[in-house]
Amino acid sequence: MQVKSLTPTFPHVPEFTWPKAALQRAIEYFEKTYHRVFGCWHLDMSRPFTIDQQTYRMCLACGAHRAFDTNQWKMVGPYYVNRRPLETGHRRESVVVKSPAAATSNRGLRRVA
Repeated sequence: MQVKSLTPTFPHVPEFTWPKAALQRAIEYFEKTYHRVFGCWHLDMSRPFTIDQQTYRMCLACGAHRAFDTNQWKMVGPYYVNRRPLETGHRRESVVVKSPAAATSNRGLRRVA
């Protein structure tokens, strides 16, 4: 008796793919629910800051921002966090300069974006 293959074969299971927008909404829903239950309650807020004609206060525990109305002197609107874009997986290379003379020369150096 001869064995043809030692690897077992499994029936094909079709992949379930979600539309990208629906998956993003589901993730945001679960994230909001989790943060409402287990997240920061924003009890320790900073003084009001005005940068680029935007006035806000910041939670000192988690870094969340909330708009601040200077006419009514109170916070308005929802809390928000400035998120960085996702990393693309590319590594940035840094250049180590060993001597001051090498710093003035452009040979062999690459710009870091």
